[in-house]
Amino acid sequence: MKSKRHILLAYTALLAAILFASCVKDELYDTPHPDRGAVVVTADWSDRSSEAGVPQAYTLRIDGQEQEVSGETNVFNRLLPPGKYTLTAYSRQDQITVDGNTASVNATSAMHIESTPGYLFASVQDIGVLADDTLRATARMKQLVRRLDLELTATEGDYRRVRSATATLSGVASAADIVTGERSAAAQVINAFRQDGNKFTVFFRLLGIVPTETQTLTVDITFNNGDTQRIVSDLTEAMKGFHSEAKPIKLSGNLLLPVEAGMTGATITDWCEVEGGSGYAN
Repeated sequence: MKSKRHILLAYTALLAAILFASCVKDELYDTPHPDRGAVVVTADWSDRSSEAGVPQAYTLRIDGQEQEVSGETNVFNRLLPPGKYTLTAYSRQDQITVDGNTASVNATSAMHIESTPGYLFASVQDIGVLADDTLRATARMKQLVRRLDLELTATEGDYRRVRSATATLSGVASAADIVTGERSAAAQVINAFRQDGNKFTVFFRLLGIVPTETQTLTVDITFNNGDTQRIVSDLTEAMKGFHSEAKPIKLSGNLLLPVEAGMTGATITDWCEVEGGSGYAN
C-alpha cells in the first residue's frame, strides 16, 4: 500500500511539472536587445572625385541624435525602437557649416563667401529598424562641392605688363539642402590668378550654382604702370551642368590685352570646356 502511494505521489509531481512548463513562454532571442534594433552603417566614398580625399571623420544622424565617427563601418551608439527612420551621414568640412539639413559656406564679407571650402559629402536614406535585429546600411556619400578651374591664355598684347589679376564669380550657391540637393542663396567668390608666362590660372571650389541666377565672371587686371582693365564674361551656359558630376570642370579662353599702355578694350574670347580639371596644384 505504501509503495502504491509513493508511485501516486511521484506521478502527481511529474504531471504538475509538465503543466507548469506548458505555462512558461519560450523566451529565446537573437540579440541582447529583444525589444529594440541596432544599426550598423558603412560609408561608401566611391563616387568622390580623384582630388577629393576621404574625410577623416563624419557624422551619423538618426532620429535627431548625432554621432561623430571615423573609419568605414560604425555601429550607431543608440538602440532604436522598431520603426521607420531617416539615416543621414555627412562630413564636416573647413569653411562649411551644417545646420540640420542645410549646408552653408562661410561668408568673408557681405557679398562674398569662401572661394575654396573643403569637399562636403552627404548621404540621406530611409531605413526600417526591427526589434531583436541588426540593420546593416550602406551610406553612399555624394560629393556636393566641385572644383572649377579657369585658364586664360594671353594671345594678344604684352602679358609681361600685367602686375596682378583677380577673378570674381557671381551666381554661385552659398547654401545647399543635403537631402534634396537644392542650391540657394546666391553669392560671389573671389580669387587671384596665378601667372606663368602668358597663362593665367585660377580655381574655385563651389558648393554649386543657383540655376535661376546668371553666372558672371569679372576679371580685374592691374598693369605695371597702374592702369586697370575690367572684363565681364557670361559663363551661365558653360556652367549649366555644374551639378551633374563630381570631377573638376575646366574652362579656358583667349585673353586679348591692349597692345600698348594706356589703351582699353581687353576682352576674353572663345570660352570652351577643357577635358579634365585641376590644371595646377592647390
